[in-house]
Amino acid sequence: MQHRNIQRSGGQRIYTVNVRSQVMPPYGCPDIFPGQPCPTCPPCPCTPGLLSTTIYQYTTFSDGQKNMYTDADATPQLSTSGIIGQQTVSIVNLFINGILQPPNSYLVQPGVLVLSEVPAQGAPIILQFIQITTS
Repeated sequence: MQHRNIQRSGGQRIYTVNVRSQVMPPYGCPDIFPGQPCPTCPPCPCTPGLLSTTIYQYTTFSDGQKNMYTDADATPQLSTSGIIGQQTVSIVNLFINGILQPPNSYLVQPGVLVLSEVPAQGAPIILQFIQITTS
């Protein structure tokens, strides 16, 4: 239970308000919020199980001249993978100089990244690949 003191403007009265708050998880998510069974169908056949994610990262730096990068351009110390095709991952994010780029400004194919514009020289180019699977 939380107590809050509220002062009324222009006066010296102090009121104490008792507030009860409880986090109510959504129904139908027994794997994420154990102990909250789905009210209509326990056990829920519609819930596939826990989701797991694997995140891969390709990093390079712009040379200020080209708009196409390959696996050979990767910075190995900062990369966990080459350029993965969009068909094998759930989400692809591109960051240039730390700014998330809109999907219509680049094309990703296995081993190749094509940008619509040439980034400034030295700008970091980071492709983030997120693969979501069910257990």
